[in-house]
Amino acid sequence: MSACSKNTGDGGSEEEKTKQQTSAIATDPKESQGPAPEVEGAKKGGTLKLITEADFEHLDPQRTYTVQAMSVQHLLLRTLTQFREDGEGKLTLIGDLAETPGKDVNGDCKTWEYTLKKGVKYEDGTEVKAADVAYGIARSFEESIDGGATYVQEWLADNPSYNETYKGPYTSGNTNVPGLTVNGDQGLKFEFKSPHCDLPFALALPTSAPVPQAKDTKTEYDRRIFSSGPYKIKEYTRDTKLVLERNENWDPKTDPLRHNYPDSVVVEMGPDDTAQTERVLAGSGDDATAIAWDGVPQSLINQVLNGDPAIKDRTHHGPAPFVYVLSINNERIKDLNVRKAIGCALDKQGVLLTQGGEASGKLTNTLMADTTIGWADYADPTGCGPTGNPEKAKELLGGKKIKLAFLSRDSALGQQTAPVIKESLEKAGFEVVVSYIDRAQHNPTARTRGNQYDIYLTNWAADWPSGASTIPVLYDGRKLGPKGNSNISYFNAADVNAEIDRVSALPAGEAGAEWAKIDKMIQEKYYPVAPIYQTKNLTVHGAKVGGVFVSDTYGTEVLYNAHIK
Repeated sequence: MSACSKNTGDGGSEEEKTKQQTSAIATDPKESQGPAPEVEGAKKGGTLKLITEADFEHLDPQRTYTVQAMSVQHLLLRTLTQFREDGEGKLTLIGDLAETPGKDVNGDCKTWEYTLKKGVKYEDGTEVKAADVAYGIARSFEESIDGGATYVQEWLADNPSYNETYKGPYTSGNTNVPGLTVNGDQGLKFEFKSPHCDLPFALALPTSAPVPQAKDTKTEYDRRIFSSGPYKIKEYTRDTKLVLERNENWDPKTDPLRHNYPDSVVVEMGPDDTAQTERVLAGSGDDATAIAWDGVPQSLINQVLNGDPAIKDRTHHGPAPFVYVLSINNERIKDLNVRKAIGCALDKQGVLLTQGGEASGKLTNTLMADTTIGWADYADPTGCGPTGNPEKAKELLGGKKIKLAFLSRDSALGQQTAPVIKESLEKAGFEVVVSYIDRAQHNPTARTRGNQYDIYLTNWAADWPSGASTIPVLYDGRKLGPKGNSNISYFNAADVNAEIDRVSALPAGEAGAEWAKIDKMIQEKYYPVAPIYQTKNLTVHGAKVGGVFVSDTYGTEVLYNAHIK
């Protein structure tokens, strides 16, 4: 699931350009040891509040694929590896549950070994074991649940349709994950048929969070996950409130990343982005310790950026890795000219303006964010401009009358953007029928193959700064299944798939520019989606919130250094 010169989508001014991320894997085991360095000026006490409009789609780690949920999970869960960030674009991958980011046994990226740290405990004081990590990964295969990342499953099964190899513990009745071996209480071995040099990065996702089999409540695990992090769930009322309290059995000596400065963390659900921001700006009562988590709405951007100078000290404003596109269901809209007509007619600038204009993002023509290593810009293949060209779109349609079923979130974002998209497409002769759906149900519906919708506004951020976590995930049609699809344009082209295979086999240092070539090839030849804008993050927090910064990886605030001033 984020400047100040004219937004043309052609790269922008020096001020506007996004810093390119760099990433490295920690080679010194000491970098993976705890405790995390203390945050200057931080002390224990108080309550951190997060105000958001809607509940999380999932908190179950093997089903989680939204960044706000992952941010909260940093406080609740440990994973085999994790990113340490400096807030300036540098990422260092460290061992989290594991003693190191992993050992490439034969130097060919096919066999990886991990050793868990001793003394990492759950909320009940029992120790995290390798079997719990393996069981969590087994759950990620389970075909009766969906929602999470699928890198590790596909790689272990050596098959994008990984359920053909293993259906998960509930359906199959066993926990025997192909290619994954448990060695005693601390050892894990991953064995792949093909090289996967990005495994240490993929294991930073919640796929590798440990789940003791005895604590697994299947679909109900969303409501009460079992903590291995510095906090545990005290109270969770769906769509209303989540309350975290300290996990007294968390040992900071084992943790190189996290702190537990606040006494509690409360997620309040319901207020829209305007109400959130107004409350935090006013800062009365416990709103002084709150973050308006859904970002500053257009109506308040000027006040936040150009009002009281003191507000700037508690504002996060900068690039984020999300790219918003109008996804087109290619299994329903099979005519390339119709897809191009949709992109040609689309008022991209109008969509961006509903979210705050240049303060909130910049127009783009690419599938990948410019934070991706090797990213390259190119011209819009439709040639229709940022505000759309209805007449040219009509020419592409050739007199056809096309009806489009549009799935939109029933949220502030959906209510703001859907009318602009509908109006611009109807100027070109499309008939657009908008169906609004609860935000938590939007992605599961769009990710179900054979759904009844033609278009939907979606976004994506790379899971690490490589095209490997964008292009194969979103545009490899061999991965399509009945539900849980990340490729929600349902795009499948043999020549693109072949290029994905070619570039996936390249060393990471050589692959960046090649991913960018595939990006351009997909859009110029097939146009499966209409890219709109890459986000910038603009959020505001209360005057008493300290230690919070926007992650370059997740594009939202990370909370493990948070404290109350």
